[in-house]
Amino acid sequence: MTQTNIKNKTFADLYSGTKDFLLPNIVRKKSTNLFDKIKLPNNKTENWRKFNSDSIFKHNYKLGKKLSVETKDLDSLSFFEPSGNYVILVNGFFHSGNVKNTDLNNNIFIGSLKDAQKTHSEIISGRLNTQNTETENYFSVLNDAYAKDGAFIYVPENVILDEPIYIMHFIQSDNGNIFSQNRNLIIAGKNTAFKIIHTYHSLSSDFSFNNSLTDIFADEKAQLEYYLFEGEGNTAAHVNNININSEKGSSFKSNIVTFCGSVVRNNIYAEFKNEFAEVNLQGIYMPDKEQTVDNFIEIKHAKPNCRSNQIFKGIIDNKAVAVFTGKVFVAKDAQKTDSAQSNQNLLLTDYARVHSRPQLEIYADDVVCSHGSTTGQLDNEALFYMKTRGIPEKRAKTMLMKAFLRDVTDKINVTGYREYVNFLISKRLKGQSPESLCSVKVCPSC
Repeated sequence: MTQTNIKNKTFADLYSGTKDFLLPNIVRKKSTNLFDKIKLPNNKTENWRKFNSDSIFKHNYKLGKKLSVETKDLDSLSFFEPSGNYVILVNGFFHSGNVKNTDLNNNIFIGSLKDAQKTHSEIISGRLNTQNTETENYFSVLNDAYAKDGAFIYVPENVILDEPIYIMHFIQSDNGNIFSQNRNLIIAGKNTAFKIIHTYHSLSSDFSFNNSLTDIFADEKAQLEYYLFEGEGNTAAHVNNININSEKGSSFKSNIVTFCGSVVRNNIYAEFKNEFAEVNLQGIYMPDKEQTVDNFIEIKHAKPNCRSNQIFKGIIDNKAVAVFTGKVFVAKDAQKTDSAQSNQNLLLTDYARVHSRPQLEIYADDVVCSHGSTTGQLDNEALFYMKTRGIPEKRAKTMLMKAFLRDVTDKINVTGYREYVNFLISKRLKGQSPESLCSVKVCPSC
């Protein structure tokens, strides 16, 4: 038996004797068969180069159980509004949820995806398992085969929400290393406008591995803002698959903050299903010590008159490693495509490493496309200028690094959440350890 098959069998064995999986049996059969054959990605696997999964597979795991979250843990997250719209997951299982009691929200669903299959089967049908061979990978197939629950957000057409919807996921160990999966489905109906804050946290010091998959659908003329915060701690690994489907005239904006994690891999796939749609993907990452953050983004321009923009910025400290792969594919018929891509990195030590691969693959001739990547250290001339104006060197460096990230953080349109992110960034740049900052007990008012 090969090493790959041994590792596949290890995850499959965790689910031995369990039942009530999320996807229908007929779909799961295909996924479980594929999972038995699919290979672990390695440095020779296209789209996974420089990704090191060793820290994930050196641990023995057990499945996370349905556990509770204490109120004080929720209170410590200063951006969270408990009287608003939210769903809370623990170890991949639905814990609790709330739909704010207004006439406007009567037809909104915010809760368990497993429960929603009974009440919203017509809406979910055809959207839950839309993966194709282009986006399949070891971890997404693992999720297909064995996920048991997750969050379902459905906002019906013509609904506009001023307050954000929260999806909050917690890892909670009951003495042991936890393997957790969650499958999330977000549907923004026609002519809707709302924001989602999706966060991941750990309440345990034991090592955990969280394998997430989120399908997002922005229907015609929908306007969706999606904020993702990854802060599960430095004894955690996280692989996050996000599939974005954009219909005619829709606008999708995401802002991803990767703040903690032993190894974090984000697979983001966006496809334009119709004309005049727009996708904006932004992100920051701040790995420290020997952490690894790997962002893989692929945008498929299959229709004409669409726009996409990517800007990802990283500050890499100590012996940490950051990887960025941004691919833009423009099909032959996707004329009038407008696409821009930028990846910028600051290295704070001689040992920090960045691997940046911006890519364009264009088959149309009437397009405006650009990409760029820069990696370097702080500008010594700028530092010298600030010091001559009486600013201490340490403070000057902090100011320059905050300014470097600001064009991403300023695009967070939820005040409380933006303040929370800026607070953590400020503490991190002033030298506070990532271990303490990843605690859910850290907040501006605590």
